Amino acid sequence: MSLTVQSTLDKHILLQFKTGLREQKNWLQESIEEAEQTIRKLSHSGPGDIADAASGQSLEISVIAQSRQNRSRLRLVELALERIRVGTFGACDECGGAIGLRRLQAVPWTEHCIQCQEKYEQGVVTVTANSPEPVLA
Repeated sequence: MSLTVQSTLDKHILLQFKTGLREQKNWLQESIEEAEQTIRKLSHSGPGDIADAASGQSLEISVIAQSRQNRSRLRLVELALERIRVGTFGACDECGGAIGLRRLQAVPWTEHCIQCQEKYEQGVVTVTANSPEPVLA
């Protein structure tokens, strides 16, 4: 069924998704690298006063959290690109039905149709094996 779902997506639209996901992947990879550089700089900064240390630690925690979220999103983007490659992009991983075009446009890395996503958020559907930790859109 999933191959039929992708075949209903116009090739031009599918190419737009692929291009957008690749751009998102590149941006996320750059952001992760910048975060790692910032963390290295913060960990190698010389001793300062207590206020500087607290501020640096707070910034480091924030950068680490953002980097973790970007890594999770990167994994979702990579999985979406893989679904395009194998021909299952646009099909819900849970029910196999079509994911609406508007949903794909809003969250192109989504793995679930809106109905299954709502069930997941209510705890009715379990996370698929490919899914990393949930990411806020």
